[in-house]
Amino acid sequence: MPKAQADIANTALRIQQMGSAYDEERGFVPYNAKHFPEVRDFFGKRCCYCGDTLELSRTAQDHLIPMNKSSLGLHAWGNVVPACTDCNAQRQGKEWHSFLVRRARTDAAERYERVQEFVTKFRYAPKPENLRKVAEDLYSEVGTVAMALIATKVRRFRETL
Repeated sequence: MPKAQADIANTALRIQQMGSAYDEERGFVPYNAKHFPEVRDFFGKRCCYCGDTLELSRTAQDHLIPMNKSSLGLHAWGNVVPACTDCNAQRQGKEWHSFLVRRARTDAAERYERVQEFVTKFRYAPKPENLRKVAEDLYSEVGTVAMALIATKVRRFRETL
């Protein structure tokens, strides 16, 4: 549960429809979890970073560009890749290129090329300057609205005492 204005805005940014709108603009059905098997298949049912075979119980949907205020990745085709739970846990927002090189070792060139093919296939290249403006507005507006709602709830609570 969000506890501060920034937490509330982060939640809003994650659940917003920007990724869906971006997919539609590129002519794709908006990405969601039911599409993940197609993404897994693109990578040969292997982790895009280390290349380990993905068991369903040890598979995560990772975002090449993280979905947060600073990175501004979208939950959209071309940004969601399959990762084993170990790589997903270890990556923790690290830049995907260097993380892949470290994890893939001798297969780094091949794995890197496959990720690049994936990103290219889905034409994932949102304009950061546009996303930054939208995100800044969203953070400001959502935070303001959320804090006003919290203040109203506190006032109502006090009135019932």
